[in-house]
Amino acid sequence: MKAAAPPSTGDGQQDDGIPAFQLMDPELVKDQYGFFARLRERAPVWWAELPDGSRWLVPVRYEDIRAAHLDPVLRQKPDPEDDPVSDEEGGIWRIYNEHPVVSDPPKHTRLRKLLSSAFTARQTERLRPRITEATDELLDTIAAKGAGGEPVDLMEEFAWQLPLILICELLGVPVGRRQVFHDWAQNARDFTGGTTHEGREEIAYRIIDVIKELVEERRAEPTEDLLGRMVHARDAEEGRLSEMELLSTAFIVLLAGFETSVGLLGNGVYALLRDPEQRALVEKDPTLMPHAIEEFLRFDPSLFLTNVRICGAPAVVAGVRVRKGQPVLLSLGAANRDPERYPDPDTLDVSRKASGHLAFGYGIHRCIGAPLAAMEGEIAIGRLLDRFPRLRLAEEGELPYIPNPIARTLLKLPVLVD
Repeated sequence: MKAAAPPSTGDGQQDDGIPAFQLMDPELVKDQYGFFARLRERAPVWWAELPDGSRWLVPVRYEDIRAAHLDPVLRQKPDPEDDPVSDEEGGIWRIYNEHPVVSDPPKHTRLRKLLSSAFTARQTERLRPRITEATDELLDTIAAKGAGGEPVDLMEEFAWQLPLILICELLGVPVGRRQVFHDWAQNARDFTGGTTHEGREEIAYRIIDVIKELVEERRAEPTEDLLGRMVHARDAEEGRLSEMELLSTAFIVLLAGFETSVGLLGNGVYALLRDPEQRALVEKDPTLMPHAIEEFLRFDPSLFLTNVRICGAPAVVAGVRVRKGQPVLLSLGAANRDPERYPDPDTLDVSRKASGHLAFGYGIHRCIGAPLAAMEGEIAIGRLLDRFPRLRLAEEGELPYIPNPIARTLLKLPVLVD
């Protein structure tokens, strides 16, 4: 099939010969996969132009994106002397700036080692009964709401609910203290403009206040949940974890721990409901579900444009020489749809060997909770299909996603369960 016309590229070829596109191009928000497929056909690397006039280098092929994740020159932050952030500056940026996702070695190594004990294969498997129980409780609610033939929104009643329940339990947030996290989830769904940036920041401060309260409670009475172990590392092992690192890491575990799973559940179910042949394969052979989960992650990951890296020194990225301090944007979604890596990439195939996908990142910063998220998806989607064998979409046509070029999250997923 002949490729569609290429997307808008701003002023076209730059002085360095690399083409450019506008990062906020409406066509990118509308169709991320098609947009990047057209970019890939024209050139292996592009400039993304931001509204402020700055430019990020954007590789668009799997091998280049994967290699960039492994390049030690590409850092999460500039060198400290280039971008100092003092303890006195405070603010939500300071709190967000101290967790392992945005840290480089050796700090990243220390923080990740601390968290790794909570995400071992053994610890993950121990959560299987609770994931199953929580899933069945939500399915009971869905069955009651859909019993009369009324549509049920699986995003509202399932995809946003289950991951938040599980990550709060893992960290140790009691049921009565979770409202602020539900507010954060609602804010994410209101990306269309219903909630302001200031509102999101205000919710973030409230989350930090709850975490601080829980930290003090664990100092008075130690617990074995993840937050309790983090408090112990902070207080009992001098130098292991600063107070700011403790707050920041707990913050990112809560937020990243459920937002990624939301996309997996929503996008995975949506993909199956639109492809009866693939759904039938999974229902006929449940042992295919682990393969199906990996394929869902490859086919439509929760994060499309993410993982900004900064060149810590002059470097060569995707064959292009770049200066120190140059931002590089790595698209996980674009990598996962590269036909050089995955034949017929725009087709869902639950029997495909989708290993190697970049939905959880790659290298030292690969999502530490990836096995937990995969198991959660396997249990939740499997039991959803078992419980509702006549599950079907309640609306025809394409369902809308939150209009965000970074993420891939459905605004709604109305289904009929009767």
